[in-house]
Order: sequence, then C-alpha cells, then structure tokens
Amino acid sequence: MKEPTQTAGWRRFVPISVWLAGYDKGFLVPDLIAALTVWALMVPEAMAYASIAGMPPETGLYAALVAPIAYAVFGTSRQLNVGPSSTVAVLSFSIVGGLAAGSSDPSTFYALTAGLAILTGVFFIVAGLAKLGFLADFMSKPVLDGFIVGLAMTIAAGQLHKLFGIEETGDNFFGDLLAIVQNLDETLLVAVVIGFGSLALLFLLEKVMPRIPAALVVTFVAIGVTSIFDLTAEGLHVIGEIPAGLPSLEWPDITLDQWVGLIPGAIAIVVVGFAESVAAARTYARKHDYDIDANQEMIAVGAANTATGLVGAFVVDGSLSKTAAADSAGQKTQMASVILFAAVFITILFFTWIFELLPEATLGAIVIHAVWHLIDFHKIGRYWSVRGDDFWAGFAAVAGVLVFGILLGLIIAIAVSFTLLLARAARPRWAILGRTHDEASDDVSFQDVSTHPEAETFPGLVIIRFEADLFFANASVFADHVREAIEASEVPVQVVLIDAESINDVDSTALNVLRELRAELDLEGIEIWIARLRSHLAEFVVRVNGAEPEHTYPSVRSALVAFRARSEASSPADDDDEPTAAEDDDG
Repeated sequence: MKEPTQTAGWRRFVPISVWLAGYDKGFLVPDLIAALTVWALMVPEAMAYASIAGMPPETGLYAALVAPIAYAVFGTSRQLNVGPSSTVAVLSFSIVGGLAAGSSDPSTFYALTAGLAILTGVFFIVAGLAKLGFLADFMSKPVLDGFIVGLAMTIAAGQLHKLFGIEETGDNFFGDLLAIVQNLDETLLVAVVIGFGSLALLFLLEKVMPRIPAALVVTFVAIGVTSIFDLTAEGLHVIGEIPAGLPSLEWPDITLDQWVGLIPGAIAIVVVGFAESVAAARTYARKHDYDIDANQEMIAVGAANTATGLVGAFVVDGSLSKTAAADSAGQKTQMASVILFAAVFITILFFTWIFELLPEATLGAIVIHAVWHLIDFHKIGRYWSVRGDDFWAGFAAVAGVLVFGILLGLIIAIAVSFTLLLARAARPRWAILGRTHDEASDDVSFQDVSTHPEAETFPGLVIIRFEADLFFANASVFADHVREAIEASEVPVQVVLIDAESINDVDSTALNVLRELRAELDLEGIEIWIARLRSHLAEFVVRVNGAEPEHTYPSVRSALVAFRARSEASSPADDDDEPTAAEDDDG
C-alpha cells in the first residue's frame, strides 16, 4: 500500500483543498454515476433510519444532505460514504429514549437527539486531534461482528410491528417478538400485504436485478399502490406530510444536566461508529492501493455528526453497504459526495411531496432488508475453527445485545473485548527453546521444543522465550513459567537464559517480580542470563541482573557458547558453536 502523502499546514486537516485542486475531469462521469446510485439508496433508507432513531422522516433527509458534504471536506477515504445508518440510529434511540422517558413533549426527544449528534461529533473531533485513531483497533473483530449481528437482529425485530400494522413494541429483541405474538389480533391485513410484499420485492430485485436501486423502486411501487387503491382509507399508516425546504441551523434547547447525561451514550457511539467507519474506509483503501489517516477520519466523521446535529438530525457514520454500492458504480473521489449533496438538496427543495404516501410498512421492510445481510451467524461460527475464545467472545456479544438490550449489550461487548485483550496479554505464548541445525543451508536456529522435538537441549541450561511485554498482569505468570521449566528439567539447572527478543517493555510491577525471582533462584544456585535484550531496556538489566555484563548477550547462540565454555572449561568450544557476525541474530 502506498504511503500517505504528508501535507503541511492547514491543508492537512482539510484534504479537499488538496485533491480538488488536482481533480481529474475524467473521474467526473464515474463519480456522478456513483452519486446517483447512492442517492437512490440513501433517500428511502434515510427516512427509514429516521424512524428507527425516533425522528421525523425529514430529519433523515437533512442528515443525508449535510453528512456527505462535511465528510467530503475533511475525509481521507476516496470511497467512504457517510450518512444515516441503522446501527447508530438505533443506538441514538436507545440513548435518548432513556433520558427523555419523563417527558411527553416530542420536541424534548428531538432536541436530545440533535444534542447527542453534536456531542458525538465533538468527541470524534477531539479524539482525532488527540491522535486517538489507534483506539479503533481496541474492539476485537469477533466482538464487533457479534455486536453487529445482535444489533441487526434487534433492529429487524423492532420493525416487524410495522409489517403487521401493530402499534405495540417491546424494549428489546425478545420483547419485540413477544409484542407481536400478544397483539396478533390487532394485525392489519393491508399492512401485512404491503409490508411483506415490499420485503419480498426487495429480495427479488436484489437477486434478479442486483444493479438497480431496489429500495427506491420498492418505494415508488408502494407509493403507487397506496395512491391507486386509496389504502390510507383502509387504515394503512403512511409517512404523511414532509416539510419542503432546507433545514435551519439551531442549537438544541437542552439543559446542562441533559448534556452531561448524553456523554456516556456519545462515547459509546464514537466507539461503534468509528469502528464501522474505519473498517469500511480501510477495506476500500486497501483495494485501491492508498492509505487513510485514522485520526483525520475521526475529525471527518466528527464534522459530519456535528453538522447533522446543528440541522436537527441524528447521528451518522460510515456505511459499508453504501460504500460498496458506490465503489461498484465506479466512485473515484469524494466528488461523488459533493454531487450527492446537490442531489439531496434538490430532493428536499422540490420533491418531498412524492414520499408523503410512502407506507410505514414499506419503511420497515426497507430497514429489515438493509440489516438482513448483517445477520451472519456463519461469520461467528467460523471463529470456532480459528480460536475458541474468539467464538465465545462473539457469541457473548450477540447474546448480550439480545438479552440485555443495545446499550447494556454494547457495554458487555466492550467489556468482553477488553477482557479478551487482557487475558491474552496475561497468558501469552511462551516456549522452552532448543537448537536446530538445517544441514542443507547450514543454518542454526532456536525453536520451541514442543513443536520441534528434534531440537537439541543442553544439560544445566534452560532457554525460555516469552512472547509479550512484561507488566503487572503477566509478570507472575512469567515467573511461574520459569519455575515450571526448572522443575521439568531432568538435570539440575545452572542457568536460565531468557530470550528477550519479544519483550519491548517492562513495568515496575514486573521489575519487582523479576527481582524476587532472581533472589529466589540465587538461593538455589541458579543464574538468570538474558539474550537479545532491546537496547532501551538496558536500565532494566542493570536493576534486575546486578549490572553483570557477562550475563547479557547479543544472541542466544553467543549465550550458549558462553555457557558451554563455562561448563566445559577443560575443553574449548566446538568451532561450530562460535558465533559469527552474520549469525548473531537467532531468528
């Protein structure tokens, strides 16, 4: 992958100032096609996701208007599409719903939703300026996959009542299903026909005509059927009037306590939203051989969220599905997002009336279809064959969302991810090493004796490799492994040689544990030697090893030579064992 180009001054924070000046006019047609493709997907989905967030349908269009242009100005991905998404929309509803539970005024809910978007945007921007983009890697892929599966199932279940024409819903996955069962007698036949018919048509078009915007086609078909047969007279719920005209900029009217109450939710959305966004951006950056700047991506997604909040809409993030559609349509640059802005601009000004007869059952079908492909249990199952703990981590994330709800499920997912990280750091791989000799290449190396039983060991010497930094969580484990290796030796151990090539850092807790270990082994007449120590850990050697340079070696091979020379003082070391400059790295 190509290295990212370094840009000096303010232009580094405003990438559009760089790429727009050198824009290749040959990209205009594919960018235009990509923009219209995404517009056809985004317009109906934006209104559907607005309903998920508990917001009026026009706010979905407002988010679709300002988010792409904000990202185009600040983003580093050429293909990423930022806008309304089911994932963060349902998170928004869960967060705001709890804070607005005591108010019967919908304006309070709307203001809190806009405030959440602004606060999320600010946190994104601050994190980007603080260069915290690396945090995107802290939620493990199995856990994120599990959370997305659970979230998609929850979203789909939450839309089913629209397909049945039932008003009642639950507060989680099982609650939504139970509400359907308990209120089947209230099922509206016309809603069932329109809802499930729309869903079937979406899947059919996806299969037989994959390149056409199925959501837009189904939207217009449903509007046409509703109008022709006057289905509103049969009780079918439709979107209703959508105000035409551009949104106004305004600061949400919420109290300081409410701002504070939004903070945990905003942080949660930053974690999930950025993980999704950067995953999509990286996928297509790798495909097209360029790099993205994770920190600048945080700023860009933050700008998009701040903008949507200021126009009274809800949180947004990078959409993998729309990015995939744009890439398939040939998108070359973020000029496509600029064109998308213009297309949504025209839609809001002149064509909102078209969607007034769009059935809510069809909106529910569009949402279910959009998240259906995210419900991928095979992806979770595949982790079983790789690592069992990855599978159980993903499963825990799925179960957490389904059983405990989205917010608590997210907390569980993050906790599982960090627990997995700590568990692996606290129980890293370690090995007892032996010497192997490749006669064909005359190469000498040191390998794990458990996987290389032919490796040669040396009486009185135990060589240990610990494949992690030493810190408070694993220092005692390391000491236990040393004792275990000593006890497993068939002859009395004289020297424990630590291959420190994989140890990049040692904290104070580990230092104390190692000091105690050395004192313990001194009483048994066992010395600790160190090979391949990182230069920046020289102070560690001085403190732990008594500043005895004869016990520190540039390679395991040279340490072995020293040990054999000491053990066989009466006979010189074999010529084969003398290290050369070329052989000083053990591999």
